[in-house]
Amino acid sequence: MDRQRLPQKQQQVRCATELRAAGVKFKKRKTDRLWDVKFEKGTLWIPRLVVNEETKSLLLNMKAYEHCHRDCGNEVTSYLILMDNLINSAEDVSYLNRRKILAHWLGSNEQVAEFFNSLCTQVVFDFQDTYISELSVDLNNYCNKRRNEWLAIFRQNHCRNPWTIISLFAGFILLLLTSVQTFYSVYGYYRPPN
Repeated sequence: MDRQRLPQKQQQVRCATELRAAGVKFKKRKTDRLWDVKFEKGTLWIPRLVVNEETKSLLLNMKAYEHCHRDCGNEVTSYLILMDNLINSAEDVSYLNRRKILAHWLGSNEQVAEFFNSLCTQVVFDFQDTYISELSVDLNNYCNKRRNEWLAIFRQNHCRNPWTIISLFAGFILLLLTSVQTFYSVYGYYRPPN
C-alpha cells in the first residue's frame, strides 16, 4: 500500500516591518546572485534588486523557465516567494529602500508592493524543497524569542539619537550611585564604627 504524503504546513516569512519589530536587522549583501539570501546572528542579508519595467518580465520569464524545465532548480521562484512574503505594503518597500536592498523606478512604493504581490499568484511550489524553508524556520525561531523583541523595542524607543543614550546612561549611573549611598547609610546604622 502506498502512503500518501501528507501536506506539511508551510513556514511563511513575516513581512519586513514585522521582522524589524521583532529585532531582525536588514543588510545589503554584495553578491551576483539574487537568491543568495542568508540569515545569521539576527541579520537578514539580501542582495540588492533594482526594479523597473524590464525587471518584471525578466523575473516572470526566469520563473516560467524554472517551472518548464525539470532539470532546473527553484532558486528564482524561492527568491520571489521570499520577496513576496517580505513585501506586503508600501511601508515594507520604503524600509527596504532605506536599507539599500531595493531600488525602484515604478512610480510609488504601492506599485512596487503590488508588483511583488502579483509575481507569485497561482504558483504551485513545494516549500519544503527549497532553501527558504530553513531560512524561514531560523527567522521564525529568532522572532519567537521575546528577548529579541524587547531589545528591538528598547533600541527603537530609547536609542534613536546620542542624547537619549547619554541621558539613559547618566540615569543608570545616578541610580547606581544612589543605591550605593543607600547601602552605606543602612550599613552604617546597623554596624556603627567603633
